[in-house]
Amino acid sequence: MKSSLSRPWQGAEALRVELELRNLPSVRIMEYLAEAGGEPSGELAVSGEEWSAYLEPIEPAVVGAMRIPRDRLVITGHDSAVERISAFMRRKTMRGGG
Repeated sequence: MKSSLSRPWQGAEALRVELELRNLPSVRIMEYLAEAGGEPSGELAVSGEEWSAYLEPIEPAVVGAMRIPRDRLVITGHDSAVERISAFMRRKTMRGGG
């Protein structure tokens, strides 16, 4: 779900980062984006100062008989804001094996 609001940083100069997230509830991802300074702007969309993000489900990954839910998080905006938010989300969503 993309926001139809016009942002001054949208256009050819806006940076876009896509992160594939696995096995995380969308509610948790939205909480992380709010923690990063975003405000809800749609069901699966958040906007912050000089950035916006939305979450879209993608086909599950199949490992043997297991299906692992996946989502794509798309972050767009000014370079420095997108780099900050994407680094924050990478830290928050990092999972270790055990």
